[in-house]
Amino acid sequence: MRDNKNHIGLAQECQAVSEVVGYVLMISIVVLALSAVALTVFSEGGEMDPTHTPHTNLRENINTSEDTVQIFHSGGEKIDLKYIKIILEVDGEQAEFNMSDPAVTVFDPKGNNLPSDEVFTLGDYIVIDPRSKINITRGDAVNFYFVHTESRQVIQKTTLWKEVRDFPDWITPHTFPDGTAYDSYTENWLDTELVNEIDEESTSSFIPQDGVIYENFTFGIDTGEMGIPESTSFTKVILKIVSTRHDNSAKKMIPEIYNGSQWTSFAPISFHGSNDYVVTELDITEYVKNTTELKNLEVRISADGHASDNSGKTFWVDFVGIHLEY
Repeated sequence: MRDNKNHIGLAQECQAVSEVVGYVLMISIVVLALSAVALTVFSEGGEMDPTHTPHTNLRENINTSEDTVQIFHSGGEKIDLKYIKIILEVDGEQAEFNMSDPAVTVFDPKGNNLPSDEVFTLGDYIVIDPRSKINITRGDAVNFYFVHTESRQVIQKTTLWKEVRDFPDWITPHTFPDGTAYDSYTENWLDTELVNEIDEESTSSFIPQDGVIYENFTFGIDTGEMGIPESTSFTKVILKIVSTRHDNSAKKMIPEIYNGSQWTSFAPISFHGSNDYVVTELDITEYVKNTTELKNLEVRISADGHASDNSGKTFWVDFVGIHLEY
């Protein structure tokens, strides 16, 4: 009897151990299975390997003369155009634009159109005409979102303002206190008020025999005082010069501009005779594209002659001004 009891007891203990081991094995199998599934899911584009978000510098503004929104690629990584979505929000109303939208045009730095299957890279810019989807009026605050759809991330968010600035139609060297006028022949500083308006007053410079003389004008423009944002890109900059000369022996008068990095010469000013005022307007938008170049703007008007000094070779500048649009 004692042997039978021992045998039964041993069998009962073995059965209990087998059940515990079975539970442990089942739990281990479930854990391993779930781990394998999780590893497979996350390795195929899940949270363990998220889509790259481009690090790109953007500059935006509203072109008030054309009622368009402009976005410039100013540095950083390139972006496939197919992954760009732009959202504009005004007074709670939203409009979305992708790069294949008829309201959107993409340009390269030379102004050529880019198809929607290209990339957005340094120097490229996007122009949106939002009027078919949303109405933006003067004084509106426009919430701007630049979205990278592949990574589902907002690369840039900012607020744009549509407002027509109240600044002069023509800005002259006399508009701001830092404007100057200089005569290289006398090496004297001239009164900037002489070129502030088209009237009887003007600067005067003598042209020596076989020599080149010039008058140099700086504008000293304070864009902050004018309310022009630092990120502004100008859509039109026109230089206007009203000048004349005495004595036809003065060969030519040549306008030049400096934008802080380079001097650019333009075609000589043509005259039809002495004492004949000539109005010259030059489109200098290509050379004065932003506020930095505007702040550094200088205008130089030079002339030379070949007659004797006593022939009275003189040139006058009655007006120098620039007209801005953005």
